[in-house]
Amino acid sequence: MTSTAPFDDPEIERTLIGSFINAPKSIPLFANKISAEWFSEEVCARLWERLQTNSNEGEYTTYLALLNSLPEQLAPDVKRGDFMAHIMALALPITQIDGLIRSLKRLWARRVIRDNADGIKREVYSVDCDPFALASDLISVLDYVAAGDADQNAGTFKDGAHDLLRDIDNPDLLAGATTGIKTIDEALNGYKKQQLYVIAGRPGMGKSAFALSSLRQTALNGHGVVFFSLEMSQQQLAARMLSDTLYDRFGVPAAPTYRSILRGELRSGQRNSLNGALESMSNIPFMWDASAKLTMADIKAKAREEKTKFEKNGFSLDVVCIDHMQIVEPSSRYAGNKVAEASEVSNAARAMAKELDCCVVLLCQLSRQVESRDDKRPMMSDLRWSGEIEQDANVIGFLYRDHYYLKMNKDTDLNELDASRDKLEFLVRKNRDGDLNDILLHCSVAHNAVREIA
Repeated sequence: MTSTAPFDDPEIERTLIGSFINAPKSIPLFANKISAEWFSEEVCARLWERLQTNSNEGEYTTYLALLNSLPEQLAPDVKRGDFMAHIMALALPITQIDGLIRSLKRLWARRVIRDNADGIKREVYSVDCDPFALASDLISVLDYVAAGDADQNAGTFKDGAHDLLRDIDNPDLLAGATTGIKTIDEALNGYKKQQLYVIAGRPGMGKSAFALSSLRQTALNGHGVVFFSLEMSQQQLAARMLSDTLYDRFGVPAAPTYRSILRGELRSGQRNSLNGALESMSNIPFMWDASAKLTMADIKAKAREEKTKFEKNGFSLDVVCIDHMQIVEPSSRYAGNKVAEASEVSNAARAMAKELDCCVVLLCQLSRQVESRDDKRPMMSDLRWSGEIEQDANVIGFLYRDHYYLKMNKDTDLNELDASRDKLEFLVRKNRDGDLNDILLHCSVAHNAVREIA
């Protein structure tokens, strides 16, 4: 029953069927989004056709009905009862199958292209070959495959309204991946796919701390995250995430700061706690890339590769984070034109969110003009080369820590300085699908930890 061909993955197909049998009420959400021809294993294709047909007729198919629809012996060494028990054991929660569906479609597309390419290769050597007719056939095949991926974003008003009503009846589908912070989830509806989030601030405001702490929680909740850090090394990223994890367990002063982890300055017992923190994060869908120089084309290619890996493990790629925008390597097309280079990066980030069906979080440095004002809370005009970024982004949030500026003023009242120490403001200044908000958060910069205010 198991194929070793590189274009087939029966485990994906069986996991999908088992998941739908296990959650029959979810089948209408996918009944017209998956085709039986995508399955390489005939028995899985037959089972899906039965599930799909009955769902379109408003019926649920029972496990027993599916079992009885199969021949007693599926292969010389495989009985139908054993096979059905196997696929049920593979079943995942429906919330985790988006990546499997994408992988199923990609494998089907590869098989179609392979099979037709083999046929065209044979025909092109024939003396009777009409190359123009052959080219036309090839274009038709490629269009057919491409249409299979484009149909999720194309349709009529009725299609869009139907999908919206379906999601309204299933509220979990309307929300994006959690940001890990309830108040921000309520304001933004989470990190939503196909949207661009710009999070900006001056140096020292906690951009990297916020992004890493938030996205660690996103991954812990089963959402795939890829983090591109063009400034920090892998060791620096690891130290920050370990310190953030231990902050929940021990708080201050027991949790090691990320700087103490990097320096190896650990108190008795903290070394063992690092092993426990590492173990707790070892299987979460969080990948990072600490390359020093990357173009947006590089980032998209790497993100696409990680997306495929996630999908093979039953996760979807939900968030790509880039830290930060100004050090993404621009193409040579606009060399020296900072406005055009910024536009190129923000446009590419927005397009990548659509193309990879994920959200993109783009961290951004603010201009120095903030420092010249009495109130140093950022405004939209503080975004460097702001026009294109404002236009491309679905959400723009600014990070601000009053403590950063108070501690530089020798006249600051010590009580005021102490009260501001662990406070971070998240200022929503653009929200295409919601309201603008000022959200106060708890932030321990030394531990790379951002939390709700207790």
